[in-house]
Amino acid sequence: MPSPPWKQSHYPGKRHRLRDAAAEGQLVIVRCNLCRRSATYLASDLVALLDPERDALRPPFCCSKCGGEQFIRVSVRVPGAGDWGHLQVRRPGPVRVIQTWRTVRLGD
Repeated sequence: MPSPPWKQSHYPGKRHRLRDAAAEGQLVIVRCNLCRRSATYLASDLVALLDPERDALRPPFCCSKCGGEQFIRVSVRVPGAGDWGHLQVRRPGPVRVIQTWRTVRLGD
């Protein structure tokens, strides 16, 4: 089985880290080739949630539909002039705390 794409270096000796992508203002495009879902993230948002030393081409999350990581492809690019105001980007939303309930016997 071939090695995952985030372990293959296009430029030997240079790793493109997530913090480098955030410093350059790049977008991280994640696509699952199995279920054909795609999401675009700002690298600066991912740095706040993930390790900044992580490879930028490593999948940040497993696919939410199929649950796999082996079919995910990640690409990094700089937003173009036509992207502003038109491209939909996933941004972190508010954090919600959910109360869970469990059933127990009275007196336990």
